[in-house]
Amino acid sequence: MTSMAASVPLLVFEAADCLMAIPAVEVAHLENGPDSYIQKKGQTLLFDLGEYFGGCESDGPWLQWTRGTCNASLRVKRVVDVVSIALSSLAPMPVLFGGQRRTRAFLAAGVAGQDVFLLLDPARLGGDTLKVTTAGCDFSRAKTE
Repeated sequence: MTSMAASVPLLVFEAADCLMAIPAVEVAHLENGPDSYIQKKGQTLLFDLGEYFGGCESDGPWLQWTRGTCNASLRVKRVVDVVSIALSSLAPMPVLFGGQRRTRAFLAAGVAGQDVFLLLDPARLGGDTLKVTTAGCDFSRAKTE
């Protein structure tokens, strides 16, 4: 009898000219509509990941991310795929990148086929100092519209 490696399904998407991923179970839905539709729905935490990480606004869909009581809309360039990744194939981000203001939002790097991606933790998107709140989320850099 062989044991199977623990794996997790990840939603892989393109943003800021690189591939990123988040756990697929944390994506409530995908919204392809205009920005005003997202804002009308009362969503106040908006992160355009292209602008946040690369300085160029994205024109792709919005992902509605939810974890417990935390949620936000994440704008990406395009959704690539949902892939099942063995946890053992994820490599933790080097300490060198963990202290940088924007790169601390990445937990690990992984490989899916020939693609290399960064595992993003949207709960760690925030200001210059990473805060831990009672809800476990810090969105001090979020656009509130």
